[in-house]
Amino acid sequence: MKNKLYPGTIFLSSIILSIAFFVFRDYFREASSLGLFGLFVVNFVSSATFFVSAPAFLTIITGGNLYSPILVAGVATLGACLGDMLGFVFGHSGRRLIKKKLDRHRTIRFLEKHFFKHGALIIFIFAILPNPFFDAIGILAGVVNYPALRFFAIILVGRFLRYWALAQFGSKL
Repeated sequence: MKNKLYPGTIFLSSIILSIAFFVFRDYFREASSLGLFGLFVVNFVSSATFFVSAPAFLTIITGGNLYSPILVAGVATLGACLGDMLGFVFGHSGRRLIKKKLDRHRTIRFLEKHFFKHGALIIFIFAILPNPFFDAIGILAGVVNYPALRFFAIILVGRFLRYWALAQFGSKL
């Protein structure tokens, strides 16, 4: 029972965050008035919702105009990375739920082998480029049992570079 409750809770949390983001989207759009805390919250919620595109990059550009681009990039990156970890945890907990089936499946073994070889590059590229598929990469990394700390470190670097560039752009406006 406990093994099934954990992934269900993670999934339900993501659904609730997605609905909240949709319902309160105007509030999140204006969260730049909350300062750096608002920037953190918007990026966390934007990254924590599965496959829901959000205009979080606009808050980074706006923040870059108001604060130091390095500070904005750091705060936004931390929020986004913590939000992205929900997808990873969801994939990892799902793996634990159906571990016996996954270990026998040839496709999963193939993905594990190649994801461990090239996963860092894949994660970095998907973290640095804006795209709607990063949630799938996070879930896949969790399913194939990619090390959580390594996953977090790679997305931290990729997101920081992207957000720093956006904040720099905002500082020039």
